[in-house]
Amino acid sequence: MRILWGCLVVAVIAPLVGLFLLFMMPMWRDDARLDDFHERVVAHPLPPETHRRSDGVATFDKNSSGSGDYCEYRVQLKLRTGLSHIELYAYYDKAAIAGVDGGMAQVSVDLDDAGDGGAVIVEFRDISPSDWDIRCT
Repeated sequence: MRILWGCLVVAVIAPLVGLFLLFMMPMWRDDARLDDFHERVVAHPLPPETHRRSDGVATFDKNSSGSGDYCEYRVQLKLRTGLSHIELYAYYDKAAIAGVDGGMAQVSVDLDDAGDGGAVIVEFRDISPSDWDIRCT
């Protein structure tokens, strides 16, 4: 009787574990990609006359533009700088920070409405195809 119960438990639990892993492994992989991307952005030295106002914020989401199953990775740095937007953009564009799949991340620089003079948000973006991450479909 014990053997029958053991086989029944294995027959029920093994497929559930397999399904769990089928859905979670792509999520874990994409979370690791986002963490690596965030570390590369934060590890890059700040330009002159620039200070961090907070730690970088990393987000992961479905790509809202275009079609297909793509995951979008974003890292935002809130900075205070004495540089112009053009100088700040040129600095980070020249840095050529690698994205999640080895290409270069896209950079944008915007004024931060919550801050006073010199407060900016530098955002790094990249996308990659999704192959089973349900958050990107």
